[in-house]
Amino acid sequence: MKWLEEDHDVHIIWFTDGRAGYRKAREENKLEDCEATRISEDELAKIRLSEADIAAEFLGIRKENRHFLKFYDSELQNHINDAVEKIKDIVRDADRVVIPSGNNNHADHQATHDIAIRVAKELNLHNLEFYVYALYNPIKAQGEHLVKIKLGDLRFKVYKALKLHKSQFYTKDMGWQTDAMREVRRQRFGFFHLEDKRKFYNF
Repeated sequence: MKWLEEDHDVHIIWFTDGRAGYRKAREENKLEDCEATRISEDELAKIRLSEADIAAEFLGIRKENRHFLKFYDSELQNHINDAVEKIKDIVRDADRVVIPSGNNNHADHQATHDIAIRVAKELNLHNLEFYVYALYNPIKAQGEHLVKIKLGDLRFKVYKALKLHKSQFYTKDMGWQTDAMREVRRQRFGFFHLEDKRKFYNF
């Protein structure tokens, strides 16, 4: 949102379709048992993609800058080559990308990280700035490789965007995690270039 305010041309790429969103929660008894969760994975994928599109609209991402690749959720690691080819034209002129951390125990997040690195190498994007965030692994970047972005009142807009992903709130952890967003004053990112690859735990 800060980059949009600075008139950057911001794109979002969704690699997967969200169809596996209830699998783990159901196995761990962390999913509400109601009519809304007794749907097929094809139906859930349609809902998740629609919610993502609505949230992106709310955040101000132009429609032509929203890219849905629709690989099956939890299977992205099997389609890295296809994904690399699909996003080359999108990122060819990019100067920044935001990606999940490496050494990630979420298979789709790790695959997303690997795809971004592959594309940058194949397109020789050595000046590309990688902003690396962590969901499951802590960011261990320090000094010039650590970026802290103050959110201020933007955190309330982030909170509202998260609330637009209504289907996720049938999983029992999503509610408190989203509510916590209202208290987050800053976000931390690792900041890297291709030359830094493999020098850091998360990159």
